[in-house]
Amino acid sequence: MKTFLKRAWTEIHLDRLKDNFTELKKLTDETHTQVACVVKANAYGHDDENIVPFLEGLGAKFFLVSNIKEAEKVRRCGSGSEILILGHTPAEYAAELAENDIIQAAVSEEYARELSEEAVKCGVKVKIHLAIDTGMGRIGVCVYDDDSCRRAAEQAERVSRLEGVILDGVFTHYASADSYAEDDEKYTEMQTELFFKTCGYIKEKGVNLRHTHCLNSAGGAFHYDSRSTLVRYGIMLYGLKPDVSLDMPCELKPVMDLKAAVSYVKQLKAGSYVSYGRIFRADHDITAATIPIGYADGYARNLSGKAHVIINGRKAPIIGRVCMDQLMADVTGIPDVKEGTTVTLIGTDGNETITADDLAGMYGTIGYEVICGISKRIPRVIYKGDEISDVVEYY
Repeated sequence: MKTFLKRAWTEIHLDRLKDNFTELKKLTDETHTQVACVVKANAYGHDDENIVPFLEGLGAKFFLVSNIKEAEKVRRCGSGSEILILGHTPAEYAAELAENDIIQAAVSEEYARELSEEAVKCGVKVKIHLAIDTGMGRIGVCVYDDDSCRRAAEQAERVSRLEGVILDGVFTHYASADSYAEDDEKYTEMQTELFFKTCGYIKEKGVNLRHTHCLNSAGGAFHYDSRSTLVRYGIMLYGLKPDVSLDMPCELKPVMDLKAAVSYVKQLKAGSYVSYGRIFRADHDITAATIPIGYADGYARNLSGKAHVIINGRKAPIIGRVCMDQLMADVTGIPDVKEGTTVTLIGTDGNETITADDLAGMYGTIGYEVICGISKRIPRVIYKGDEISDVVEYY
């Protein structure tokens, strides 16, 4: 069996990923829409070098990343699938994009021209997807009424004639598809209408697009539209909700657990203080366990005095401030806690569960940030079933 430093680690369960992928495919009419897997940010912290080949083995053929370095890494994984960069790539990388057969998001006609000019210099052609801003306010050609949709189509037509690029598709991104609020649902409907109106005008210009896509995770789950040729599943693929308030149309299983091992157990008298700033003072004798994980590992300092961990099937409150590399928990009354005892910070032990969304809610963020924030000091222990298939240590 592969060994690893049992200080703190994540467990990445590929069987859960398989189940999630299968469930998401059931939400999709694959005669019209292809399931695309978002693997940016090291597959949301899950280790892209393991996640990408596994998903390909399940039939995934389209991946999305944030930048060219991520795209090249996915390609080096042996991936023969399509790869789309959603973020910025300077035009000077045109040759690298073409050589690796990577599709680049184009944020504007001006950027497409810059990329085309550089590609022509290098004797290559770069595939692009032109971004249409229907209301996210982030990137893309802005559309907000019929006239602006027509102007966007004119820009797309001009881009399609550029010598150094191939206009392979257009896309937009929803701003509030993860909300049940009536005004948010109307906003999503408005974005959809503007996008496909623009696509229609592009088609009238004689431009044939292979891909027109608008669906993110929440879009695929709650606003599915068969006119979208791709559904870009990200957070749901890894078993988390786009928003914790949502009732999901399918069962999702969190792929990542976060664990550590107790490093020290001590008895503290009433009146003893714990950690920096002395914000915790024991009002009675307690047993405290030191756990070697902290905010440098991605376990947020804002969880100080708020979160629990699970030890031997029972929840134990964090006491005092979370330190850079360690935290302390009150394990009074929990039997058999000793050096080496496994601690669950995200996951299930016995009848107790702590989710990334639980932690996120304690300090005003989202589950995405929690799992993406687990640092590379933490090994990724990859499980297939009950067996360890790989251990990824970045240090």
